[in-house]
Amino acid sequence: MAFKIRSAGILKELDRQDEVKRLSQQRMDEREKLYMSLAGKYGPGTLAQQASGKGGATDSLAITIQALQDPKGFNLSDDLLAPVIASGDALGARKLLETLNGAKSKFEKDNRAFPESVVEEIVAGIITRQPTTKPLDMDKITKLIGREVDEIYLPFLQTMSTTPGEVYVPEYAYAEPVDINEIPKVMATAAKSQAALAQSEISILNKRLKVLQDIENRTDTQQNEFSLISERLGAVQSAVKNLEENPAEIINLYGNSYLTKLFASPGGEKYKTVPLPPLLTNAANQYPLVASEQIGKDLVSAGVLTEGTIVRLPTGELIELVRPPQANP
Repeated sequence: MAFKIRSAGILKELDRQDEVKRLSQQRMDEREKLYMSLAGKYGPGTLAQQASGKGGATDSLAITIQALQDPKGFNLSDDLLAPVIASGDALGARKLLETLNGAKSKFEKDNRAFPESVVEEIVAGIITRQPTTKPLDMDKITKLIGREVDEIYLPFLQTMSTTPGEVYVPEYAYAEPVDINEIPKVMATAAKSQAALAQSEISILNKRLKVLQDIENRTDTQQNEFSLISERLGAVQSAVKNLEENPAEIINLYGNSYLTKLFASPGGEKYKTVPLPPLLTNAANQYPLVASEQIGKDLVSAGVLTEGTIVRLPTGELIELVRPPQANP
């Protein structure tokens, strides 16, 4: 028995095939447009990494870029992303996104807002090795898009291709949240440590004071130094004596040096990221008074003051102390 094919059915099938071709053509046009948009914005390296087959689908790269630039998310600009994308590293943008998401998740886990400064810190730490150039393999590009490339793009595409560079995104060092109730305890521990070192300063000051006392006719400069040392000696002795009742004395006395020791103490690093009591924030801008630069250096050598401490000279001048170089044996 023969079957008759109705003309209406043939027309419907032809229409379906035309629609399939139209949609296929549309997808290729959109794919080509997306590739060229990425290549135009971030450089030919984008095209090369896709043609290599190592970067995954273009749609995946576009989604990654979209996530990085989301105003409600990381909000990265084209200028910040350009070196990463242009490097040609197939995983460069993904590495950055994963690092940012990883850092963000740690903050969210501890119910903390994700600071914009962390995004800036991570982006600033990126190291990129830019790609090298060579002629582009048009066969691969044609196969990638699914047809011959529009002639309008040929002059651009035939000029260059890239051998991918590399992107290094350092892992973010997350500081665990601080129990504010622990701060007084940590402050007291650091103060006791500073008080123990203050004994060394008392010894250094007494030694210099004796030298000045033995000078019968002191100059005005020497007399001024004598007075300053005597005053400082009394303040240090008082701070050590009153440590238990009033640790603020020792904290104020050593100022920014004390704060440096606090942050360097076990677990002290995390206190850099939390609001500190006024006593500590004020200490950052307090500079121990030293009678001379030499005494300041002696205090650094003895470990009383940390290297890099800013001290005040009798003239009012502020100087940063560095450890004197050791003499060769």
